[in-house]
Amino acid sequence: MNRSIFAVIALFVLVAAAQPVDVAPVLQAQGYFVEDGSDANSDSVENAVAEARFAGGNLSVAVLAVEPSGGATIYAENTLDEMGGTGTVLVVAPETVGWSSEADIYTDEQLDEATDVSLDGSSDTEVVELFVATLIGEPVGGAEPGGGGGLPVGWIFLLIVIAGGALVFWLSSRSSKRDAEQAAENASVEVKKRLDAVANDIIDLEGDVTASTDPAARVLYESATAAYAEALDTYEGAASPQELIATAEELDMAIWRLDSVEALLDGESPPPKPVKTQPAAPSTTPLPVPESVYRRPSHRRSSGTTAMMTGLLMGSMASSRRSPRRSSNSGSRSRSTSSKRTRGGGRRRG
Repeated sequence: MNRSIFAVIALFVLVAAAQPVDVAPVLQAQGYFVEDGSDANSDSVENAVAEARFAGGNLSVAVLAVEPSGGATIYAENTLDEMGGTGTVLVVAPETVGWSSEADIYTDEQLDEATDVSLDGSSDTEVVELFVATLIGEPVGGAEPGGGGGLPVGWIFLLIVIAGGALVFWLSSRSSKRDAEQAAENASVEVKKRLDAVANDIIDLEGDVTASTDPAARVLYESATAAYAEALDTYEGAASPQELIATAEELDMAIWRLDSVEALLDGESPPPKPVKTQPAAPSTTPLPVPESVYRRPSHRRSSGTTAMMTGLLMGSMASSRRSPRRSSNSGSRSRSTSSKRTRGGGRRRG
């Protein structure tokens, strides 16, 4: 009897999970949202948001009790859209943490660093406090910037040791090692751009899928978001261009499913499932898109990605001396705040 009651309660929680369209007005009104069922302390979250806004940013925080489809990053993107597309939204879910930002004071590097520190939080409240403390460089609640609590001198000494070791390694390493590192960075930049393109396609198709009465389109769409999440996990753990190829193959499956969803919505037959192919040897020339492969309409951001991905990765490995595509800031992941929409996130470790 008790199990039946718990099952009904769990089903009700899943059905009643907050949606971006419902959360956005709350964030606009008070700056934070804490869903019933999460372990976050509302007062602590409110205080963290106040600290962030006092420091000059336009941060809003949503803490969810149920993991959203596609993860916290896509949920943050959708919520920011509902809010008018300006500011920074942090979403803390049971398994993931994600942010989306546009026209705010924070750089991607600052938001990524704050997110990485927050992933070690053992509770929803600690995740929020670690994120804000690291973002503004001041203690928030019980959290210190960077998630630390040690002496500043120790951190300074550690940074000196790391910097010194990196300098010695750079001076003593051979040219081939430097080339390999450059190739890995080039490949990582290419893959990240395509991950972002697929994430945007998922967001773009959500409304059409919701309005569709075709159950196959909905199933394929949910499968595409799962394939994207798997590719993102693989990308975050990849350490070499060869390992990034696995991300490319997983992206192939996500894009094929999105192609199939789009075809069903247009009343057409789904395209054939892609066949995994590898070039015989590394080449600096990206592989062309075969004419037999279903072509996604040009307005889709990931158009042509499936057949080109492997070629781009192999090209990055071969042309390791090519300069990486960087933004105006010094860090490859950081760029100055502008009106361009950016996002990021990760899986919780705490």
